[in-house]
Amino acid sequence: MHHRIRTVVALLLLILAAAGARAAEYLPPQDPQLRIETGMHTAGIWRLDVSADGKLLVTSAEDKTIRLWSTDDGRLLRVFRVPIALGAEGKLYSAAISPDGRMVAAAGWDTYFWKNYWTTHTGHYIYLFDTVSGSLIRRVGPVPTVVHDLEFSADGQRLAAGLAGIGGGVRVWNAPFTEQPFYDTDYKENIFGVAFAPDDSLAVTSYDGFVRLYGADFRLIAKKAMPSGTSPRAAAFSSDGKRLAITQYHTIGADIVSAQTLEPITRIDMSAFNNADVRAAVWSNDGQTLYMAGGYADSNWDYPIIAWKDGQTRLFKEADAGPQGGINDLKAMPGGGVAYASHDPSFGIFDASGKLAVVRQQVTADMRNKYAGYFFNSPDATSVWFGLKMGAVDPWLFDVNRLSFDAAPNIPAGFIQPITDTLPIENWDDATQPTLDKQVLKMQSTSEMARSLAIATDKQSFVIGSDWAVTRFDGNGTQLWRNYPESFVWGVALSADAQIIVAALGDGTLRWYRASDGALLLSFFVTPADHKWIAWTPTGYYAASAGGEDLIGWHFNGKGWDDPPDFFPASRLREQFYRPDVVQLVLKLKDEAVAIETANNLGGQKTQGTGEVPSGTEGIRGILPGIVEFAEDVLELETDKPDIQLRYRVRSPSGRPITRIEILIDGRPVTPRGVVGVDESADAKVLTLNVPQRDSEVTLIAYIDDQPGVPVTMPIKWKGRVQIQKKPRLFALLVGVSKYDNTDLKLNYAAKDASDLEVLLKAQKGVYYDDVDVKLLLNGDATEDAIEIELAKLRKKSAPEDNVIVFMAGHGLTDAAQDFYFLPTSVDLSPDMLSATAIDGDIIRKGLSKIPGKVTLFMDACNAGAGIEGGVSKVDMSGLANSLSSGASLVMFASSTGREVSYEGPQWENGAFTEALLSILGDPNAYGADGKLSISEIDEELTTRVEILTDGKQTPVMTKPGAVKRFFLAAL
Repeated sequence: MHHRIRTVVALLLLILAAAGARAAEYLPPQDPQLRIETGMHTAGIWRLDVSADGKLLVTSAEDKTIRLWSTDDGRLLRVFRVPIALGAEGKLYSAAISPDGRMVAAAGWDTYFWKNYWTTHTGHYIYLFDTVSGSLIRRVGPVPTVVHDLEFSADGQRLAAGLAGIGGGVRVWNAPFTEQPFYDTDYKENIFGVAFAPDDSLAVTSYDGFVRLYGADFRLIAKKAMPSGTSPRAAAFSSDGKRLAITQYHTIGADIVSAQTLEPITRIDMSAFNNADVRAAVWSNDGQTLYMAGGYADSNWDYPIIAWKDGQTRLFKEADAGPQGGINDLKAMPGGGVAYASHDPSFGIFDASGKLAVVRQQVTADMRNKYAGYFFNSPDATSVWFGLKMGAVDPWLFDVNRLSFDAAPNIPAGFIQPITDTLPIENWDDATQPTLDKQVLKMQSTSEMARSLAIATDKQSFVIGSDWAVTRFDGNGTQLWRNYPESFVWGVALSADAQIIVAALGDGTLRWYRASDGALLLSFFVTPADHKWIAWTPTGYYAASAGGEDLIGWHFNGKGWDDPPDFFPASRLREQFYRPDVVQLVLKLKDEAVAIETANNLGGQKTQGTGEVPSGTEGIRGILPGIVEFAEDVLELETDKPDIQLRYRVRSPSGRPITRIEILIDGRPVTPRGVVGVDESADAKVLTLNVPQRDSEVTLIAYIDDQPGVPVTMPIKWKGRVQIQKKPRLFALLVGVSKYDNTDLKLNYAAKDASDLEVLLKAQKGVYYDDVDVKLLLNGDATEDAIEIELAKLRKKSAPEDNVIVFMAGHGLTDAAQDFYFLPTSVDLSPDMLSATAIDGDIIRKGLSKIPGKVTLFMDACNAGAGIEGGVSKVDMSGLANSLSSGASLVMFASSTGREVSYEGPQWENGAFTEALLSILGDPNAYGADGKLSISEIDEELTTRVEILTDGKQTPVMTKPGAVKRFFLAAL
């Protein structure tokens, strides 16, 4: 008998071990995934929360990120990432911050569930993060369904979760959130609201029609339906714990009930705000005002917050600055006022008077209403005309062939628009169950909303864009394929031959698909505020505007579920993936692999060291950069002494050894005391350095040879006596090459540009600068050796508080391998002699990166001339600007964008770029109210003046790394 029992137990253990082994095989997807990264959410924000002191705010969104913000100025402090996969896996629908601000909880559509459910039958997890270190503390769970809402109790000792679906129910954990929770699964529908009262009682709202009230002991006290509707959405306790406000989905209004019994107290009737819903509610911190918001929009598409007090309502809104999409969540600010999160996406804070105090607006193009009449493309679909706002408002043109993005008030001649009326298709415009000849087309669900339509010219096929997919049908309505992007498909269009599909998605991207099988060929993203853009292929080859390459990056899931993901901006892998030649070919050839092979055969493949850089994503983990992280216990370091110590750790995901740590203060290199450790031991290393006696920022960058990692920055708050700042010094190196041995390259004014700038800079001595030191290198004197020597001198002479200006005017060239060369007088342009006779851009970058002062580079190296063909510069100014700006941590002003040429003319006796710069320095109206001229003011003025001088043919651009703060170059 005992033998049989032991046998059965042994078999059970073997079965469990085998199941565990199988479960262990299902780890987070290890393939790298490209994600958009703008410093702001790019998809709807579902939840936000605020720390008890009101200093920190957290948001979670469908873009699969959680973000921590400073409420003082809306500054992004940290991004938390969870394991993700394709489609909805990793979308985040809930977030909460502990009252002390030290912990963030977040959850949503967990990737773990979809990878492991059929093996382990376990579900979703809640992720707990440390707000200071950014590390994953632990995962809490599992729970059986998606988490819609999370809430910490007032003392931070309890965490409640409201779940989706039948039987999902509610869970409540006690700190430290490691034990089994209290739970109630007697729910017949989704839960969208959980709220703690001051006494730890808990209210839960569910679409099953009931509000439930639990005591602090988690005993069910009451369960009631509300008078206003059958879909309770939000629950909010007043600060005194006596009243509970309940809102309803698809109902304008709210019920105020007893927080002890759920018995009605009053009903707020807002029927004047028809056709909408109130999905969020919160009481003000003093309990006098109830704030409500949701899907209601006025005639200007502003979404107001409704403030109800003493039976009266008023609206909190701000035209064009407040929320432009449905408001999903509200939280009270401790000092008065209310914070909101909306689906645009945006978030902000209104103070108690209704003034918008802090706002982070939508940073994506509004792709709604991109259909016939508002959405046009060239016949081959390589150029697309669309509005950055809804419909065709603020129209621009992206041209893949030219890699240009330009304002285009008029629809270009010959462009075509989506055809929507040549087949009897109905219910395709914001409707479910689209039909062909009254027959319902096959979609994934009867609730799938169709948003857009494009019919092929020959009527043999058509494409429907919906909330979930791009779907292609043949002319009889048979589904051919579906492609599932992660956003609404607001617009679809076709090339004239119906071989390429262009889609406008809710995440602000344009996507090009191969019509034969739905394969993604190319993606494009732009930030409407500054028109920076990036275009990339599915495996990550990209082209970008100046300052645009870090709009995407690589997400790497951890090797296990408890290992946090890593994220690397595209610039950190520039050597492999910056391939504008591939981007230009992929639509023509309709195959990324063929485009890569063709581009490589034309000379575009880069090499690194002794071997080729791995192609595509194959082997990408082996070339990842090093990582450095602060090991401090604060988000901001305060000091009253100039000598500080900072703790940090390093690691190398690629396994290659980290070779050095670069230290920057306010974006410029400094030398610390002692040895800077680079070993990957678990113990924190200590860095000692001297900081300025003012507020500043210290940035660390881990290097593996010449490859920089992602910068990390620690704000330093100076608490000591503020010293009077003395005037800085200016050191300038001005290079101008007009004369060339190759007469086809001759320029008229490049050398004069440098000489004229010298005069105005020297005039700043005694005005903004204590001293001005200028070195001119003109024509034949501007050799590689001379430039390298002068850059070395600048490194020795300048100090962190000084300004350094380097100006270079002449010809430049970018070769097939994307390497830049500045052309001296004696250059030989033959392929086998170029690198030997031209000035290597890497020499310039390395020289500039070592200068301790605040460095500004003015580069005018794409001049038009007899040696320039077809009005297209031989210099890729965008690639050059991105490489120099991030690699040398400097501010760069490029004379033109992309491959635009720069112009010079006898009417100015200068290049247009220099003419504009000289006019700015000499114009008192260009200076700020403080009488000083900042780099941002120069940027704005340069753009305007150069475009006027050249009739819009030339557009200068500034690039500035985030670690470099605003500074000044001149004064009146």
